[in-house]
Amino acid sequence: MLKIKVGIAGESEAIKQYLPYLQSQESFEIVGSFDSSVAQNFEAFYGLSPFTDFIDRTDAIVFCGKQHHNLFDLLSECIKASKHILFEKFPDLNFTELSLLNKYKSEADTQFYISNIFGLACTYTTARQLVSKPSFVQYLIQIPFNTPFNDASNQALLNESIDMVLRCVNSPINKVKIDQQYIFNQSPDEVKLHITFDNKANAEIIMNHVSLSASQTLTLYQKGKIIKANIDQLQVEETKLDIHMSHQLPFDDPNASQTAVAQNMNTCEKKIMYFDVIQKDLMNFVDCINNRVSPLVSLEEAMSVYNVMQHLTYSQHETLV
Repeated sequence: MLKIKVGIAGESEAIKQYLPYLQSQESFEIVGSFDSSVAQNFEAFYGLSPFTDFIDRTDAIVFCGKQHHNLFDLLSECIKASKHILFEKFPDLNFTELSLLNKYKSEADTQFYISNIFGLACTYTTARQLVSKPSFVQYLIQIPFNTPFNDASNQALLNESIDMVLRCVNSPINKVKIDQQYIFNQSPDEVKLHITFDNKANAEIIMNHVSLSASQTLTLYQKGKIIKANIDQLQVEETKLDIHMSHQLPFDDPNASQTAVAQNMNTCEKKIMYFDVIQKDLMNFVDCINNRVSPLVSLEEAMSVYNVMQHLTYSQHETLV
């Protein structure tokens, strides 16, 4: 089996984190690394571009860390050179840039895998497999009041939560509504995104900055079943009716239904299949390249997330006007 010649681009500390994982994967041959966070590293020597020389030696490039100089140009050059890309977290790009990258990707017939996000981790994966057609999805992000939290961190959390919700429902968006509460600060202390989908499902994403403790909870509601996933605590809980009651839904008598449901509701903790997220992402990345499997999260998903985030941007602008 031919090995995939892979390069690592990013901050030096992020490269150090990914290097052992790549070394342990038999499918990869590491050809080098490039610190893409320092502008001086891109300066040409005798008319030759160090970054162009770097990507010319690869089949695929892993972009790790959060700092990349001229990110859109880097990704464009890689894709146009027909290089597969694994990118850590959602790229900080606008919709036009994402659309162009997606166009280049289609023309070059390469893979663009967005990795190492909660929506690919074991807790979400377990919860998602327990429902087929959720009618309501709620994602609650609670951030302690005295915790420093910048706009970039806010956006990264919202990106991941929006992606998880959209992939849970898997239906085109019909409407997005934003509610913001200002309590102690000039910026919103609580943001609520209400999403209505074409299949009549609904979702609510709440980010609260005035909580007593930190938590991220995903709750999926389906007929006869509720799945509650504590994302950061690695816990998934299922609440559902006894099997002999499920065929009676919906109940004809509202009063009788409340009693029957209360008496026949069972809650249990579901077993989570634990795995190392980075290692699994790299294995899936290899599968995408060798077997032409579409990534679970790619540029299309990033574009969908950006469309929802646009409503929040417009809402904040209107508040300031």
